[in-house]
Amino acid sequence: MLKQIAYIATWSLVKKSAKWSMAIIGAISTIMAVVGVSLIDLLPKGSGCLFRLFVFVVLFILIAILAAVVTYRRSRSGVHLAINGMDIDIVVGDLFVTDGVKVIPFDEYFDIQVDDKVISRNSLNGIFIKRYADWNTLKRTVEKLGPSLLEPCKAGDGRIRYPLGTIKDYNEYALLAFTHMDKLNRARLRRSEYEECLLNMWDELDRMYAGRPVVLPLLGSGITRFDGGKPSEDDLLRCMLCTLRASKRHFKEGVVVVLTEKTAARMRLYEVNGYIEAWENRIGEKDGFIGRGPTSLLTGMATEMLWTSCTNGTTATIGGFHLRMPTIYSSRAIPACPAA
Repeated sequence: MLKQIAYIATWSLVKKSAKWSMAIIGAISTIMAVVGVSLIDLLPKGSGCLFRLFVFVVLFILIAILAAVVTYRRSRSGVHLAINGMDIDIVVGDLFVTDGVKVIPFDEYFDIQVDDKVISRNSLNGIFIKRYADWNTLKRTVEKLGPSLLEPCKAGDGRIRYPLGTIKDYNEYALLAFTHMDKLNRARLRRSEYEECLLNMWDELDRMYAGRPVVLPLLGSGITRFDGGKPSEDDLLRCMLCTLRASKRHFKEGVVVVLTEKTAARMRLYEVNGYIEAWENRIGEKDGFIGRGPTSLLTGMATEMLWTSCTNGTTATIGGFHLRMPTIYSSRAIPACPAA
């Protein structure tokens, strides 16, 4: 309990609560002055300056604590903000009943075997396959080479491996190639690949969303393993929003990120609107632009630096440009996969 309170009580929340406390005390003093009453009149006669100061400090702290609790409680029910001129809603609820095209993460092979080995029955992926998909139709969808901005490749075992960020359209769902699958059937990802996947995903969604709201889970918050340690849910959300902003994509009906109640309780959602303010202050158009280009030796460095920019609210600049390096293949022929 104390650990959770310490995590939630960030410096930004303290500053925001202090401002609210000062504003409320100022408003009370103004109203009392208008009606001809002073705060001093409410104190015992003959009370000294130290007592008055003590009362003011206690009142300030109590109001600040109340403001912090209200701010935190309100944020748990959802947050609204605007990015690239479109509405972004972070809500708590059930992704499957939310209106819009729903993003469902898969591995890079689009496996659909729910056996608690390849896919867990309790994962979002497993729930979708078992409860909301028609097996035969889904099988045809994942086996078909549909339209995409990204090119798949042939793995050593002959299976088709899709670049992370590839999307297959299945009715009201967008099936996303989100993770690698290792020899032990564990979903894994590097932080730089997470960034690249998101950038590719926004492009793919722009291709197929057809004017519908875009609905996503908090990607990476499930059983996905990250090389080098799993980021916090706050960092994952910050990176999703940062890459959306960097992509310059505009979804007419907005984007909805759906959280579970347990996930929302662990997060600092009251800080989300502060991301935008930080980005606007630190990443202006005068600083450059998000460059797109083919994969190069800078790819690893650029994507790792951009991850840092997303999670810290700043941006990485290389040669005067904010670099963005998604994987781009140049032909429709299925090439051999590069070494993993």
